[in-house]
Amino acid sequence: MNKLKQLRKANGLTQMEMAKKLGISESYYCQIENGTRRMSLKTALDIAAILKVTPNDLFLPSNFAERQEKHQTKAG
Repeated sequence: MNKLKQLRKANGLTQMEMAKKLGISESYYCQIENGTRRMSLKTALDIAAILKVTPNDLFLPSNFAERQEKHQTKAG
């Protein structure tokens, strides 16, 4: 399951509900979620706000901070 889908489901939202909140078609939102369509910066910011996450949370791997910390520890 992709990250956007996980975050949406964790917030108890359907694709249709997300699309309505964003003011886009369900089909367009589905394409964004499936990675077949790119989203604008505005849409990414709107999605992050709806899902109560930072925009980075939409794009970075879940364990990014942990991996970055490990890398800095090795380098230091």
